[in-house]
Formats: sequence, C-alpha cells, structure tokens
Amino acid sequence: MILESRSIIFSNEELFLALRPVLEGRGKTVEATSVSEIVASLDTEGEVVVNLLLKDEAEPQYFEGREVGAAVLNHCIDQGIPLPRGSYKELAIRGDHVALIVRLESGGAQSDIEEGEE
Repeated sequence: MILESRSIIFSNEELFLALRPVLEGRGKTVEATSVSEIVASLDTEGEVVVNLLLKDEAEPQYFEGREVGAAVLNHCIDQGIPLPRGSYKELAIRGDHVALIVRLESGGAQSDIEEGEE
C-alpha cells in the first residue's frame, strides 16, 4: 500500500481569511488590518486551537479545533485547492503556523508476475 501525505501550511494572513466567515458569524466585521495577533497552539487534548486578537478588543477570539478544521477545509475548497474526498485530514502546528495534513492511501504492492510463473 502506498501512503501519500501532503501538508498545506497556512500563513497568518491565510488563516485569518479562513476564519473570517466564523468571525462574521459571531457578528464581527473585521479586516486583516484589524488583527493584532494570531496564535495557534494545542489544547490539553492535543487539538489545534487558535486565539485571534483584534486591535480594538481586550479579549482574543478563541477558535476550537472543529471550527479551525471546518474553516481551513472550506477555505481550501473556495481557493480550488484539491482535497481528495477519501483522504484522512488532520490539523497540526508547523512552526508558528496551522497546517492541514492530508493523507491518502492508494494502490497496493502488486507484482506483474503471477504466482507459479517464476
């Protein structure tokens, strides 16, 4: 069996664009220039979470793993980034950035020689 693995790493700007619809769903109208800081980390269960601090607010906006995952998947679809339907997808932290890891199992170890033909 062949295992293909691909990492799609989101810059802070792209992560903001991905999370923007979630922010708008919370009633926030923000531009990229409104963002003071984006910090991605792992929670106590090892899930990727994001804190996004807006310049005009004291408390950061918190995004749990499910929200981040859905946001980055939707962003990839909107941007035309191919994501195989049957692939395993997970979030990870790569350096200071959020990454979407896409794994796809395909094929198998097959021989062109039929059994008994050796």
